[in-house]
Amino acid sequence: MLLVTGASGFLGSAVAHLARSRGIPVRCMVRPSSILNLLEGVPQDAIVRADMADPKSLRAVVRGVSAVIHCAATTSMSAPDLELSRRINVQGTRALLDACREAGVQRFVNISSQSAHPANPSVYGRTKMEADQEVRAAQNIAWTILRPSIIYGAAAKGIFDKMVQYCRKLPVIPIIGGGHEEMRPVHADDVAWAALACLDTPATIGKTYDIGGFDALEFNQFIKEILKALGKRKMCFHLPIPVALAMARVLSLLMKDPPLTPDNVTGIQTVRHVDISAAQRDFGFAPRSFAQGLRDTYSKDGK
Repeated sequence: MLLVTGASGFLGSAVAHLARSRGIPVRCMVRPSSILNLLEGVPQDAIVRADMADPKSLRAVVRGVSAVIHCAATTSMSAPDLELSRRINVQGTRALLDACREAGVQRFVNISSQSAHPANPSVYGRTKMEADQEVRAAQNIAWTILRPSIIYGAAAKGIFDKMVQYCRKLPVIPIIGGGHEEMRPVHADDVAWAALACLDTPATIGKTYDIGGFDALEFNQFIKEILKALGKRKMCFHLPIPVALAMARVLSLLMKDPPLTPDNVTGIQTVRHVDISAAQRDFGFAPRSFAQGLRDTYSKDGK
């Protein structure tokens, strides 16, 4: 039995559907308040309600499980909340690992982030890095950590969805800074494939992998490719980083889900080179190009 945490979310649902398509028994862990529209077709008895902040519920949900793909987390979508992010991303991951150890779970794949590194001071980046440290310190569990770049797809959330909405609705498109930062966006289905491949590949145990798309491109080109996929022709303008950060801070004070958060700005400032060669070598990772991924995305959602 495979447990997928955060299964009602964008990536978690992709993992759950791919595993089920392969005949793998899947238990989908969702929050008590989760909306289940992305789990359409999954039987109700395969969906369990639990909370990363409730260790007792985690102990119940891992019973009878042999492997976990851990997707649940607070993200950089909403205004930064350090206390909540620590409770879910760090303490919750620790509690889940403890429950796995007690239940004899053999395998654990942690979905981390390219933001999880010391140079990224954002709430999301710091707490995801601390969660990775919890995974590495876990005893008697064979773990693998995946650090995806920007994840996109038809039900995407986060920075990709925000950029798509800008490209759809705004007359001109704001780009933070010079737009020369290297991006390696990766389709959600390719991340799901990688997570399942790690479960089948003993060579991945105890290792951390960068996960990105086939091609690297500048942020400016990232926006141009989105516009092209949407059939839009719009001008772009560059917003100085200090201005963008100030705007993001004000918006985060006024709105629960602002169009731009300080973590978004920090993430762009601290973006790192994504090297997928180890994933290609160790488990045959072969992601699609961004252009192909966008064609797949918009042929699925019909927009």
